[in-house]
Amino acid sequence: MLDDSESVSKLDGEGEMKTKSDRTFLISVRPRWASTFFLSHNPKSIELRKGNFGASLKPGDNLVIYSTLPQGKVIGTVKVVKREPLIIDRLWEQSQRGKLAYVTQSEFDTYYSNTICGVGIWVSEPKQWKQPIGLFEMREILGKRWQPPQQLQQLNTDQLTALNIAR
Repeated sequence: MLDDSESVSKLDGEGEMKTKSDRTFLISVRPRWASTFFLSHNPKSIELRKGNFGASLKPGDNLVIYSTLPQGKVIGTVKVVKREPLIIDRLWEQSQRGKLAYVTQSEFDTYYSNTICGVGIWVSEPKQWKQPIGLFEMREILGKRWQPPQQLQQLNTDQLTALNIAR
């Protein structure tokens, strides 16, 4: 029997392995970039990070997007396609020179200054919530001491149920 942290691989009709995951993580993203995941035309499809960010992410994992202050709201979900650490120049090219991440060359260069490698998290299936959940409400649901994650926070079954997140 599998627990929530394990994934199931299946063969599709073409003989390719497909990974199914029921894991859900909360990720904090600055408002400017958080909203671009949910654009109706050409939504953001890659999240750029540093270090070993999201090392446990697998294809099929769900990411709940928390838009940091001043917005301070959970605004929707996306599904992980892949996570790939890359040398900075290659990451820039793979992000279609920043277009898929909605960053300029200057923003990219500043973010990755003095860094050799970065992490690209490719995502799909954006679902913007009609009723975002604000920081105050998150604390009512998850506990007064709850803080948005600096990196990733895996949500357990009780948290998913309390937040009414369909799996």
